[in-house]
Amino acid sequence: MVSYIFLNFFEISEDGNSLTGSFQIKKDFWVFKDHFPGFPIFPGALMIEVMAQHCVALMMQKKEKNTSVLPTLIQVDRAKFLEPVVPECELTITIKKEMEMYPNFKFLGEIHVNDKKVSSARLTMAFKDMGTGPGLDFMDFFLKGAS
Repeated sequence: MVSYIFLNFFEISEDGNSLTGSFQIKKDFWVFKDHFPGFPIFPGALMIEVMAQHCVALMMQKKEKNTSVLPTLIQVDRAKFLEPVVPECELTITIKKEMEMYPNFKFLGEIHVNDKKVSSARLTMAFKDMGTGPGLDFMDFFLKGAS
C-alpha cells in the first residue's frame, strides 16, 4: 500500500517555535521498488515532503479556530541533499519557525541520520482558504492515516 504520511513521532517545544520528529525508513518501503533497484535511495523530493509534513504539525498549533484552511507548501529554498539515505534507518527531523505572519510561515528544516545531517531546506508554508465546508482535520489525518 502506498502511503504519503511521513510522521511517526513528533514533539513540539514548549514555546511552540520548533519541533523534533522521527520517521523510520524500512527496506520494504514502496519507493525502493523503482528508486533504485539494487541500490535503494530515499528520494530527495520525499525528504522535502517529510520536512513539509512536520512543518504542518507545527503550523496546526496556530490554526485559527473554525476556519476551513489547507496547509500548503508554497516555496522551497536552499534545499541540500548532503548524504544518500538508505533503507533501515531512522530520520530525525528538526523544524524551526523563522517567521510567522499568519497565514504565512517560514521554517528551517533539517534531517539527520545517526546525528549526521543528510538534508536541509527552508520551506515557506501558508494556510490557504478552503472557502465553506468542513475542510480536513490534518492532525487526525496524519496521526491515523487516510481512510
